[in-house]
Amino acid sequence: MNKQLGQKVRQGSLVLLLGLGLMLGGASGCGQLARLGIGTTPIATVAQKPTQHADVWIRGQVVNQVGVFGQGVYELQDNSGSIWVITDKGIPAMNSTVTVRGKAQEGITVGGRAFGVSLVEAERY
Repeated sequence: MNKQLGQKVRQGSLVLLLGLGLMLGGASGCGQLARLGIGTTPIATVAQKPTQHADVWIRGQVVNQVGVFGQGVYELQDNSGSIWVITDKGIPAMNSTVTVRGKAQEGITVGGRAFGVSLVEAERY
């Protein structure tokens, strides 16, 4: 009887672990974990090699903005550095913490102002 109970406990644990793995795998694909800052890339890493970050999640605090009619750029800063994010989805509030998915690129000019490495925003939370 103890042997059967032990086997059922192991089977239950396996099912639980499998379910948890599927949930986390599905969530990370949707950016659910990135919304919490899990699995995001440090901004300095993106800034150092932008061509290697065609689809990247970053998270930080909005510390600067330049925009007109909800379009423009905002500067996002984490503990490793900062990067300008180009958006057409409206500028987030100053000092807010946001998670952004986008494509890193070098050398962009917006409104006559040059920004070194930037991130073109695809989605934001």
